[in-house]
Amino acid sequence: MRQSPNAETLKYLYVLSGNVCAYPDCSHPIFNNDGLYIAQLCHIHAAEKGGQRYNHEQSDEERRSSDNLLFMCHRHHKETDPLTADALRSMKQDHESQFTEKGREATQNMIRQVLLEINSYWDQLSRKSFEFHDLKIERDFNKGVLGLLDELEEHFQSVMSYCDICAQSDSSQRLHEDLSTLLSKVGIKKDILEKVPYYENPFVNRNWELHNIGRPNFNSHFKLTLHQLRVKIIEELLKSDPKNGDLRDILNKFRDDFDENYTNSYYVD
Repeated sequence: MRQSPNAETLKYLYVLSGNVCAYPDCSHPIFNNDGLYIAQLCHIHAAEKGGQRYNHEQSDEERRSSDNLLFMCHRHHKETDPLTADALRSMKQDHESQFTEKGREATQNMIRQVLLEINSYWDQLSRKSFEFHDLKIERDFNKGVLGLLDELEEHFQSVMSYCDICAQSDSSQRLHEDLSTLLSKVGIKKDILEKVPYYENPFVNRNWELHNIGRPNFNSHFKLTLHQLRVKIIEELLKSDPKNGDLRDILNKFRDDFDENYTNSYYVD
């Protein structure tokens, strides 16, 4: 599976890029004057099979390391597809050597612009008006990553509860009772149901495979995906704030939960 570079790697590459495409004599910027990212992050050896210069001997960490990456404009990223790995490494070395001593940090101004754009987006959503306001599904736009993960967990538990209710409603005993009640209301004796062999009765074992095989397997997949997502999100947050002890504690708990869930998850068949 393709691994994205971490924040520190991207910051380091930007410093060495001088905010300029690595192709010789190209002056195309990585970020324009408005702080907009207008280039591409390129791989010397492709990140996935089928890509240019893919090296099956590389590890995922090597593929996403700074040694295997460089910034280029869109045009030159495409035009360098036929080049060898050695040619690209030489191009990278020649370009980055110009900025090793005076490489430019990603400015705080760029970071502020990103934060302003993010805050503006959520602020616009919070002020939107709707024709059917009383029917609108409300959202808390101030809720953070951990709060959203907790909400997903709650929704998952609700879905499982609804499925349990449907399974109980489809049980042979419940269906037989409901049908008997209906027949009695129109003056038909329920004994007439006994004349139908069980294997011809559509209310016996109704949706049995859906409730007893499909539902448990779906729930297991859903829970595994959700718990794996929790781990991956906290890992990404920790990359940007590696000294955060609270995040580390949360990550350890989420990893323990996923480990236990993964260890005990099997298909029902």
